[in-house]
Amino acid sequence: MPFKHEKISYGFPQDPHDKEIVKELVEDLDCALNLSRKPVGIKLCFTEEDYNSVNWDEPKGPMAYCVVIEKATRGRRFKVRLEHLNCDGGTTALHLEPSNNRIESGVEYFSYNLYKTPAAARRVREGVPGLYRTGSKAHGVIIGPLEDFEITPDVVILMANPYQVMRIQQGSLYHEGGRLEISGASMQALCAEVTVQPYLTGKLNTSPLCPSTRFLAKWKDEEMAVGIPFEKFRNMVEGVIATINTTDIARRKEEIVKRFAEKNKHLNLE
Repeated sequence: MPFKHEKISYGFPQDPHDKEIVKELVEDLDCALNLSRKPVGIKLCFTEEDYNSVNWDEPKGPMAYCVVIEKATRGRRFKVRLEHLNCDGGTTALHLEPSNNRIESGVEYFSYNLYKTPAAARRVREGVPGLYRTGSKAHGVIIGPLEDFEITPDVVILMANPYQVMRIQQGSLYHEGGRLEISGASMQALCAEVTVQPYLTGKLNTSPLCPSTRFLAKWKDEEMAVGIPFEKFRNMVEGVIATINTTDIARRKEEIVKRFAEKNKHLNLE
């Protein structure tokens, strides 16, 4: 670790979370894409102090992590610990509890009848991102509409249809270019693929969801998930808006301009 002295200041302090700017970005993204659900913020808390600093309700009964997210897309907000979650896929991915030999060996995955052999199941499991692999145990997780956050979240989750996902991906590449490296297996979609994966890599990830979350959270067939590190959210929104002229047809542009106008915002499109 770097040497630190109590009488010396190091670097610049982190910028405080600007809730009003985030609300504007959320509004602009919705005007551009006409999202059917609210963007969700995720904050991983590694200390009891951080967890207790957020005065949001805890669920009254246990539910899956992805179900909590679904409720957040409809305006609910929660903070959760291990006792509030009942799916070990989510609790191990977020390292609210350790994994175990049955899971890591592939035996649990093989029991789902999704893979032909135990070895195939284990290879899938080996690729699932999880905080438990890092040794950093989480105390709890803050989950709610992004616009409601008073602190800086770690990850933003967007539920979108394929067209909207295309636009989000294009927007994310607008400033720096490159190629997206999407990782997944349609397994542990919300907890691992669009929460832990972008958290650990610092890169956007997309998932067509997994059978469990589609059953438990009752997503629509056309819905997919995108996870993006919060620090890249602003550039993504700017990129989505900057590329409207190139990507959207005349009818869509008219609808976009109308939605911006309803928010008393002017958008000049060709």
